[in-house]
Amino acid sequence: MTAAGFPIPAEVVAVPSTNAAVAVVRAVGHFARRKPLGFIGGLLVAGLVFTALFAPLLAPYDPNAIDLRHRLEAPSASHWLGTDGAGHDVLSRLIYGTRISMTVGFGSVLISTIGATAIGLIAAYIGGWVDTAVQQVVSAWIAMPDLIVLITFLGIVRRIPDANLTLALLLALAFLRTAGTSRLVRSVVLEIRARPFVEAAEASGAGTPRMMLAHVLPNIFPILLVSATVALPGTILAEASLSFLGFGPAGTSSWGQMLSVEGREFFTKQWGLAVYPGLCIAGAVFGFNMFGDALRDVLDPRLRGSR
Repeated sequence: MTAAGFPIPAEVVAVPSTNAAVAVVRAVGHFARRKPLGFIGGLLVAGLVFTALFAPLLAPYDPNAIDLRHRLEAPSASHWLGTDGAGHDVLSRLIYGTRISMTVGFGSVLISTIGATAIGLIAAYIGGWVDTAVQQVVSAWIAMPDLIVLITFLGIVRRIPDANLTLALLLALAFLRTAGTSRLVRSVVLEIRARPFVEAAEASGAGTPRMMLAHVLPNIFPILLVSATVALPGTILAEASLSFLGFGPAGTSSWGQMLSVEGREFFTKQWGLAVYPGLCIAGAVFGFNMFGDALRDVLDPRLRGSR
C-alpha cells in the first residue's frame, strides 16, 4: 500500500482500536484469574446495571398493572415468577426494583463522593484554621445517629404533598456518607502533598487551584473509586431496609417494600414473594462486595502484594 508513491509501514496500517480491544480482553482475563470472586461480582454488577438501564425493555408487564383475576398465581409460562396479592407480575416488579436500588445506590454514592472530595481536598491542602474548622464540623457530623437522622428526615418529607421520596432517600444517604468519606480524602491528600512531585510543582510556581485539580486530584481518584465501590452495597442495603420499614417511596417496585408488604402478608400462600426480593438484595450486596474488595486489592498500592 502506498500514499503519494511512498510505502506505508505495516504498523501504521494496523487499526489501533484492535490492539486496545485485545488489551482490554487480556486485562479482564488476568483479573478473572487473579480475583475469581471479584470477577463473578463484576458480572453481577454489570447485570444489575444493564437491568436497571433497560428495565422497560426487559420487563414483560407493567409493574404497577393490577389484575385481581390472576392474583397469587404460581410461576407459569405467562408469569415466570408468579403474581402477588394485587395481580402484579413479580418478575416485572423485581426488574424495576433493580432500577430503584441502582438509582439510590449510585446516586447517593456519587453525590457524597463529590461533596467529600471537595471538603477533604480543601481542608487538607489549605490547612491551618480552615482544616481545624472543617474537622470540628465533620466530627459533629459523624456523631449524628444515622438511623434516627434518616427516619426523622424521611418522616418529615413524607408529610410534604407530592414529595419525591426516592430523591429524598438518595440525598439523605448521601448526606450521611459524606463526612466519613471526607476524612478519607483528607488523609490521602495529606499523604500525597508530602510527595516530591507535589513539592516540585509548588516550587515551579503552580497555584493552589492548579495543584489541587491537576496534581492532587488525579492521584486520589483510584482511592475514591475503591471507596465508592465498597460503599455501594451498604447503600443498597440501607435503601432496602428503609423501604422494608415503610420509609421508602410508596407504590413503587422497591425490593424492600416487596419483601415487607407482599412477602410478609402472603408468604404462606406464595413463598416466592419473600424469597425473590430477598435473593435480589443478597445478590446485589454480594456482587458489589466481591467486586469492590477485588478492585481495592488491584488499585490500592498499599495492598498490592499483601494477598
